[in-house]
Amino acid sequence: MNDKSKKRKKKFLYIEDAAEYDYHLPVLLREAVDLLITRKDGIYIDGTLGGGGHAAEIIGRLNYGGTLIAFDKDEEAIKYNRVRLMGENRTNTGMPKIVLVNESFDKACSITEGKAISGILLDLGVSSRQFDVAERGFSYRYDSNIDMRFGRKGESAETILNTYSEEHIADLLRQYGEEPKARQIAKSIVSFRRVSPLKSTGELIKIIQESSNPKYLNRTLSRVFQALRIAVNNELEVLEYTLNNIANVMEKGGRIVVISYHSLEDRIVKQAFKKQSQVQHRDSIYGQPLDYPALKVVTKNPVVPSDEELVRNPRSRSAKLRAAERM
Repeated sequence: MNDKSKKRKKKFLYIEDAAEYDYHLPVLLREAVDLLITRKDGIYIDGTLGGGGHAAEIIGRLNYGGTLIAFDKDEEAIKYNRVRLMGENRTNTGMPKIVLVNESFDKACSITEGKAISGILLDLGVSSRQFDVAERGFSYRYDSNIDMRFGRKGESAETILNTYSEEHIADLLRQYGEEPKARQIAKSIVSFRRVSPLKSTGELIKIIQESSNPKYLNRTLSRVFQALRIAVNNELEVLEYTLNNIANVMEKGGRIVVISYHSLEDRIVKQAFKKQSQVQHRDSIYGQPLDYPALKVVTKNPVVPSDEELVRNPRSRSAKLRAAERM
């Protein structure tokens, strides 16, 4: 190990342990942060803090003048990272500033109070910890309450399943889960709740089993649970709003880096980058319009995990990274 590496390790003790925590292995860690960081004293946003793996790496690339503002709707993630990122390893006053925000990442479009953002990273995956904590209701592996909220605000999946119309439920399953049997499953849900309110993931799984081909049951369960989670947390609407507005508060040369895990997310990212990379009216001088794009696409094709990462972290297999730069 050379002197530079020793100095880096001494200053950022937690960086080398980025994968050693109980949330999940950070996906495309080096690739994402390599694309994100353009200057060491900038203001960076981690919109999906989770276990802090990407955040720790970002902090390790910044100097004293830099700032990381990290968002997560999950209060447990914020508590966890107050220790992980702001605890005993924060004794060195030469380290960058860290701000943790218990809100959705769309608030990043307004939180910097006039200061331009140098980059924003969005890792759209749900953490392993959220899937593995039974009472959250994210996974069909456990019989638990059907909550699925990242935070404590808004309607739970239980409320949706017990109060929305059959047509509305079918639309959600079709739109957010691309589920071919959406109508049949929605009909079975409404039929079940006429007798008794739907209270658990176990009850929902039985309903899906009765409406699905056993050969494709796991796929159907995945699509239905995904659709409900997206609907509960307004995930796609929040993503679209952020991508359409974040460039307005970014400095020239700043980067937007997004890691998505299913076709719905990736399509939104791809289309947003394409639209904003085309010529748009942005400003004027002496009454003469200046037309130029807001973004330049940095990744011609999405970056995907290496074979080595897939072996180390099979959950990364569906990940796609896209990046764009503020013009």
